[in-house]
Amino acid sequence: MSKSLIVKNNIRINAPLSRVWEVLTKPRYIRLWDQLPEDFGDYDIDPATVIEWPGYSRLSVIEFIPNQRLRYELYVPTWEERVTNIGYTYTLTVDDDGNTWLGVEIGDFAILAEGDKYYDTSVDFEKTASQKIKELAEKREIVF
Repeated sequence: MSKSLIVKNNIRINAPLSRVWEVLTKPRYIRLWDQLPEDFGDYDIDPATVIEWPGYSRLSVIEFIPNQRLRYELYVPTWEERVTNIGYTYTLTVDDDGNTWLGVEIGDFAILAEGDKYYDTSVDFEKTASQKIKELAEKREIVF
């Protein structure tokens, strides 16, 4: 049995669920913590969203529960393996003390021949993205 290559982290954010959800689903914020194709536009992420970098990769929303869970399926055409279970999952919860928590899960890259490389890259992405999401959500006002 191969090892699991899933990046997992939880981060506490001092902001309401709805504010964190905004940062996860509005392109004007997403562009500050992740990359979007130049021609993506400013349409909010919704259950039918597909984000495509032609010839490179595609992210398709496969689960969309407002203020709770957003899951993307990742497709990379250059992967030799047939992959159907690699994705990005963002989960929002509130604890008993009223703290908002963002859970991030990326992977599982174990199915890929170069899974370790993708896992390592995703660890770095998650650390940077989670911190930026936290900063953006906790700001009272964002000026563009």
